[in-house]
Order: sequence, then C-alpha cells, then structure tokens
Amino acid sequence: MNTSPQRRKILYIAYYFPPLGLIASHRSLKMVKYLAELGIDSVVLTLNPFGMRLPRDTGLLKEIPGSTKIYRFRCFDPSWIFKLMWGLKLHNLVAYIQHRFLLPDSYILGLPSAKRKLRQLLDDDREIECAVISGGPFSAFLLGLLLKRKYQIPFICDWRDEWTNNPERINIDYPQKAQNKELLWEARVLSAAAGNVFLTSHMSNNFLAKYTSLRGKPSRIIPNGFDDSDFPDQPEYVRRTYLRIVYTGSFYDRRQPDRLWQAITELSHAGQITDSELRIDIIGKNNPRFVFGSYVDDPQLRSMVCLKPFTTHSESITEMYHADALLLYIPSGANTDSVLTGKIFDYLRTGKPILAIIPPKGLAAECLTKAGTGLIADYDDLNEIKTRIMKLLELWRSDSLAQITADCGYISQFSRQRQASSLAELIREVIGDQAT
Repeated sequence: MNTSPQRRKILYIAYYFPPLGLIASHRSLKMVKYLAELGIDSVVLTLNPFGMRLPRDTGLLKEIPGSTKIYRFRCFDPSWIFKLMWGLKLHNLVAYIQHRFLLPDSYILGLPSAKRKLRQLLDDDREIECAVISGGPFSAFLLGLLLKRKYQIPFICDWRDEWTNNPERINIDYPQKAQNKELLWEARVLSAAAGNVFLTSHMSNNFLAKYTSLRGKPSRIIPNGFDDSDFPDQPEYVRRTYLRIVYTGSFYDRRQPDRLWQAITELSHAGQITDSELRIDIIGKNNPRFVFGSYVDDPQLRSMVCLKPFTTHSESITEMYHADALLLYIPSGANTDSVLTGKIFDYLRTGKPILAIIPPKGLAAECLTKAGTGLIADYDDLNEIKTRIMKLLELWRSDSLAQITADCGYISQFSRQRQASSLAELIREVIGDQAT
C-alpha cells in the first residue's frame, strides 16, 4: 500500500521573486523549488519587475520548477521620484511621505493590482489548499485577510522580518500615529493566519510576548540558508600581495560604515596598515556618498575601498570564494540582537573568515561563534574593531588564515532543502494532511 502523501498545491505570495535578485528572492525561490520535490506545487503571485528600481538576476529563473505557474501584478515604484527628491536634499519630505502615506510600505500602491491578479489566479486554479505569504514588504500580508474572508483559504505568514518591532523602525523617530495603524494591521493578520514561520527563535519570542494567542497556532522557526547546488568546488587559494575583504549587498538606513572607516583610517595613520596591503571590495547596489559618509573625500581610504556594481548570485559566490575574508556589518540598537541577515549563510558556506562588526551578544554573533569563522567586534567599540582588523591582517601576513576553520556539521543545518522540509511539514499540518 502506498502511504506517501499526495501532491498538494499552494499559493506562494512573494513580492520578491526572480528575476528580482534580492536576497529575499532567493528564500522564496528555494522554498518553491524544494517544496516541489517534496510533493507541494506552487502558484506564485509576485511583482512584475517592469519599472521597479530593484536589481535583476535572470539566472535565477532557470531554477523555477516547471510545475510552477507565476502571476505578476504591477506596482508603481515611488523610489524614482524619491531619487530626484534626495538629489534636491529633500530627505525630510521623503521620510514624511513614507511614514504618513505609504503605509505599511510603498508596495501598498500595488495592492489593488495584486488583489485583481489574486482573483484571476484563484478563478483559474480551484485546487489551491493553502497560501504562504512571505514578508516584508508587510503590505503582502494584507492579501491574507482577503484570502481568508472571501475565499476561506488558510494562510501561513513567513516572517522574514519583524513588522512593528523591526529594528530599522524602532531605532528611528517613527510617527506614533503610523505605528498605531500598523499595530492594528499586524494584530489582524496574526489573528487571521493559520500558521507562522519565524526567522529566528528570538523573533518568535518577541511575537509570542506581544500576542499570547499565537501559542495555540502551528509554527516553525526557519532561518535563511544556502543551497549547496549554488556552490561549486572551492578554488585553490591564491595568495595576493594584499588582504582582500569582500562585502556583498547594500549599505542602507542605519547601516552606514563610518565606524569601520574610522578604524581603518586611524590604523593607517598609526602606521599599522599600509595602503597597499588592504583592499575592501563592496559588491552591490550602493550609493558612494552614503557608503563613504564623512570619509567621501578621503583619498587614502578610497584607494583601499572599491565599490562594485550588483552582480548575479552565482557571480557573488565566485567573488566570495576569491576573497581572503568576508565583511558583515550590523549596527547596534534596540532589538538588533535579533538581526540575522541572509548573507550570513552564504558566507558560512564558503568557510571563509568573517570580519563581523555586529552586536556581540546577538544571534549573528552566536551563529558565527558556533561556526568558528567569526572575528567579532562591537559596532560601538572602536578599539575592538581595530583589534579584529589587525588580527585578520596578522594572520594574512603570516599566511595563517587557514587557522580559522569552519564547523561544517553546524553549518549544514542551514541547507535550503532542510528548510523546505520544515515548511512542508507546517503546510501539511495547516491543511490537515494526515498521510504519512
């Protein structure tokens, strides 16, 4: 007798999905990819990338399973206007518009289009039993309210970030009126959701402390991760005439690395670092004036730091492999201990040393310590940052970087296949699939 579970079909709502090349696109893509291998096919509702000021990685499209049908909705991207306003030094006006009208985020402008496309796909496909909604953007979760109210389709929230307790929000002067409105939305979404996925146990605890009713709902803790199939065999190490540190991704909001630049500049002025033996490559969509901050006109620093444009995920991994070390940067502040950025797991999979300027008691620090690859310094401790830079440099000078070895057993738990398996269990629990 065949007791294997029957194939199921779900709706996967992910505003960030290939060809968009954001790290959030990778999570949703890999979930859809490996859920299909586990007998769960997906119909995807996502953004139409046309006109969006977001990076593309068309190479990711080839990983989408053939059984996956994709519906794309249109959304006007106001960042085109904001870019002009930033150029006119109207930063306060941009923040005013964002924090009072574009709630919970700018993608609220696409909600009518998303609802129309949602109705179309549900008319086309009557076999959908459950939905998974990945957010942020948090406006995506508002579609869950429509799914439950009008179509009686249960939905699972995949919380990649906290909403009203997000560190990027609570560490700025966010209007209380806007916060109250979004607290109401958050409560309604959590009340209606059939299940929840939390990125970390810290995030789960934060939600449970605020909403005790969640204790009776199905949930899983599923961090970000890596896909082994994305990683070719590591190339043979070739020593350069300089220590090359690579950072992949964007610096934004409070993630402005002036503290790092200050440490490097002071070490250089003290004669502990020479311009020719250190290079930091920053690869991603970045604004040079923002990245360099108060050091934008410092020729010595700019000779050591090179900004490179956004690359595809596969090219990014190649860049990591050809680095001597990798850079991770998370500023301190309220609830920043809970931040566990997606790039960490690709970093870990390379086995490279990681210069980590992060909250020393946070989840990222715990993860890197267990993996054995982190040289950790507190964002607020300039002397500690200098010490970690010099430690890394001294290991490179003595050709001893190999002393930093990764715990492969610990790192393996973050494979995308394992994470998809955990989500599949939650989906089957929500839809009441009792097959074994």
